[in-house]
Parts: sequence; structure tokens; C-alpha cells
Amino acid sequence: MNKAQNNDGSPRQDVSWPMLLAVGTVVVGSLWLLHFNVLYTEGEVIQGLFTLIVGLVAACVLIGFWHRGRALWCVTVFGGAILLWQTYQNRKWAVIHEDIVGIVHFAESTRRESGHYPKSLEGYVFKNPSVRGHIYGIGTEQTNGFRINYYMNHPGITYWYSSKTGYGYYPD
Repeated sequence: MNKAQNNDGSPRQDVSWPMLLAVGTVVVGSLWLLHFNVLYTEGEVIQGLFTLIVGLVAACVLIGFWHRGRALWCVTVFGGAILLWQTYQNRKWAVIHEDIVGIVHFAESTRRESGHYPKSLEGYVFKNPSVRGHIYGIGTEQTNGFRINYYMNHPGITYWYSSKTGYGYYPD
């Protein structure tokens, strides 16, 4: 049985099993850890799809029985793409949450100074002005409380802060 050859007639080198398994373990392991946060950045439905895709990336290692180099490319390209996507989503969530924490501090300091929570965000300077578009509700709750509602990607996936109950989340 002839082994595959390069154009110059030399035998083609394939990726070793330890290399393929090491890269697969790092990529799939990272994705598996990130999959828990997909619930908070994208919701339950996308988390299920993400889990399926992670399984498919793990299955790419099986291509190694035929050609380990292609298996390595499959794991690296597909796994790397969704790894970058979810990393971006985590960053976006952190940027939004940074301003929300700032708004909560602003509301609490306003209450300490004036005796009541602000009815609007006038006077608050956003660290990232694009976060303003993610806020769709601010107001006072019954019995002198404060509440802010916001979203990240889809208005159907709601986050909130309440001075009575703290931070909350309602998935899709």
C-alpha cells in the first residue's frame, strides 16, 4: 500500500495523534467551559445549539482515523470560530454589566443624597454610550425601591436590577 506523497515524491507527514488530541482537548474543553455562560449571553435555545456544535467539534477528532491533518483543521477552524464568537459575547455582556453596575451605584448615591431614587438617568455618564440603547426600563418600585431592566442581544431575554431583590435574569 502506497503512502500519500508530496509533489517532490517525499512521503507526506501527517499530524501526530498526541498533537490532534491535545488541540482537541484544549478547544473542546474551552468551549465546554464557555457553554455554561451561553445561557446568560444568548438564552436557553442557543445554549442547546451551542452544546450540539461543541459535540460536533469534538466529533471532528474522529476524522483523524482517515486524515489527522484535516481533523486538526476542522477542530481549529470550527471550534475556534465559535470560541471567538462566545468570547465576543462574554465581552459584550461585561461591557453592558459594567455600566449597569455604575447606574446602580449612581441610583444608590442619589438616594443617599436626596432621600429618593432617580426617576431617570439624567446625570449619569455612560462609560460606553452604546449601552444606553440596551436599557428599556428604569423606575422606582413600590415602597421606594429602584429597578432597571435591560437586555444584551434580544429584548426577549431580560436582565434587571432591583434594589429589593438584586440582579436577575429571565431567559428566552
